[in-house]
Amino acid sequence: MRSRRDARKRAPSDVANKILDEISDESRRGLTPPKVVVIVAHPDDEAIGAGSVLRGIPDAIVVHVTDGAPNSEEYARRKGFSTREEYARVRREEVVAALRVIGMPEQRIIGLGFIDGEASFHLVDLCHKVADLMMELRPDVVLTHPYEGGHSDHDSTAFAVHLAAGLLKRDGLTAPIILELTSYHNYQGKRRLFEFLPWRGAHVRTRTLTDDDRAVKKQMFEAFTSQSTLLETFPIEVERFREAPRYLFTVPPHEGELDYERLCKQMTGAEWRSQAERALQLLRSKRLYRGTGQQTPTAR
Repeated sequence: MRSRRDARKRAPSDVANKILDEISDESRRGLTPPKVVVIVAHPDDEAIGAGSVLRGIPDAIVVHVTDGAPNSEEYARRKGFSTREEYARVRREEVVAALRVIGMPEQRIIGLGFIDGEASFHLVDLCHKVADLMMELRPDVVLTHPYEGGHSDHDSTAFAVHLAAGLLKRDGLTAPIILELTSYHNYQGKRRLFEFLPWRGAHVRTRTLTDDDRAVKKQMFEAFTSQSTLLETFPIEVERFREAPRYLFTVPPHEGELDYERLCKQMTGAEWRSQAERALQLLRSKRLYRGTGQQTPTAR
């Protein structure tokens, strides 16, 4: 039987479609899964978008770009914590407990340590850290966010994954297939959960969760005590996935107000795209460097 790495020499979309079929079909659970690394912005994004699917991928690794705690002592106090650092520690403890529900040990949960809401200020550093992880872990698949304007950290994570894969290819290395999970966005002025932005030619796989899947996902959600109000808004009936399109990160993901512009007001889409353009210019002029992929980022 041809290995998955050999199979990746075929058209990426063919391989991606095969993997999407496997992870979205409950009847295929138990087949040998691909090597998957989930790279998401915050501790809980993996449970929201792929908690059920991760049950069937026992060797998956989860990477969080941020520690889930904004750079605001006032915000931390409103959440019931004395400091931002205490809030970040609790977010880590919560995600470890949530993933323990599906049998994932803490050693397979990696935190890059960027501050919640500030990933866009470190795009070049983030791209290189993600590229380091891709070289170290050698995944067949990276599952990550779409570029959709739902949260600036989500878009920064998508940017980093796509650009890291590009850096590997530029150095003649094999890059993983990029698949996407859903979160939320504000397409046509309406907040939408568990739907991708429309994209010509994109084939979405919907996994309908069984009663057992929903019970397990509910148990995962319950571990995120500090996020309980937010998680109540997310349905647990389905999970959706697709192969990532090729994005142009210097144009808006959709017309009109982005979801993070509507909610947080800390960054506009134009400001995010300006950061992306500057990062692209720097990345075009640099070669890959080899590091650990897990260094603590320099504070902004």
